[in-house]
Amino acid sequence: MNTENYHIDEKKIVFEKGLTVEFDFPIKETLVFNDKIIVLLDIVGTTNTKYNQNVFAIDRNGKILWQIERTENLDAIGYCPFISIEMDNLNLVSFNWCGYKFIIDPKTGEVIERIFTK
Repeated sequence: MNTENYHIDEKKIVFEKGLTVEFDFPIKETLVFNDKIIVLLDIVGTTNTKYNQNVFAIDRNGKILWQIERTENLDAIGYCPFISIEMDNLNLVSFNWCGYKFIIDPKTGEVIERIFTK
């Protein structure tokens, strides 16, 4: 699947066949990975609510497959939303506001490894 099959409209992903998936926050970035669309919501500066699970995967039919696994010790720190997504070889990688790099299982959204980078 390539990005020509959909476009981003604020909080929505609109597929060329007319299907729309809407999120609660604006979409910052998407990444096609293993036939899934990984979605990063733009949380920074948009809410007073602690919302640290702002990475999702959807399939080409618009079904939400997973939301990134909750990381309780980071929730205890407070406001630590994810700020980027990328591919690193066959891994899905995301960095968060609190200086952590996460290796994520692209099939489940489970955090495989967490590395402090600051």
